[in-house]
Amino acid sequence: MPTTLPSPAPDHAAEVRTGQRFEFGANWARFLTTLNDERIAEAERSLVRWLGRERLDGLTFLDAGSGSGLFSLAARRLGATVTSFDYDPQSVACTSTLRERYFAGDPDWTVQRGSVLDPAFLAGLGTFDIVYSWGVLHHTGAMWDAIANTAQRVAPGGQYYDAP
Repeated sequence: MPTTLPSPAPDHAAEVRTGQRFEFGANWARFLTTLNDERIAEAERSLVRWLGRERLDGLTFLDAGSGSGLFSLAARRLGATVTSFDYDPQSVACTSTLRERYFAGDPDWTVQRGSVLDPAFLAGLGTFDIVYSWGVLHHTGAMWDAIANTAQRVAPGGQYYDAP
């Protein structure tokens, strides 16, 4: 499946205007200007340490709240089939940029816009061997719902990683 570009998000824009939401994507766009091979390699090493395996070949990886897309990129470079999503349209654009830069046209990495608070969206994604969310769920305003929703995406025998 190709990259799904960010759809217009008047709900997100309205939340930003009223001060209910921070535009994390703007920060991620700046981060991408400093992204280099060493930072990518460190993200890969981080996943390898956490998962206790050198490669992710044959595994599915959900990056819930992908932000810059760095850990989606790391997981894909380690061999996982990756699904990335974020609520912030600029974050979706950042993740899409990395996908196009490093894995253009790759059907094993999809990027979408969606919310960890939308059970129907999440159910439509299916289940994954690895569900990863770093520094995201506590920003939703409904952290326990976000944790419950994303935990349901872990396939039997899979792994779940949520770090604040």
